[in-house]
Amino acid sequence: MDLLVGNRARGWALWKALITYDYHKLSNKAIADEQWNIINVIMVDHLKSLLFINR
Repeated sequence: MDLLVGNRARGWALWKALITYDYHKLSNKAIADEQWNIINVIMVDHLKSLLFINR
């Protein structure tokens, strides 16, 4: 995957997960927890991509 395409995809996914998390954090813990896990996966993926670039 092209670096810019990957960054855009992660950015969109992060935006969507943050919006959904914020909306549900007080009303639906299950959905909020799922979104929090997605946010963590996106962040780990981003950090891995940075390590790959800097090799």
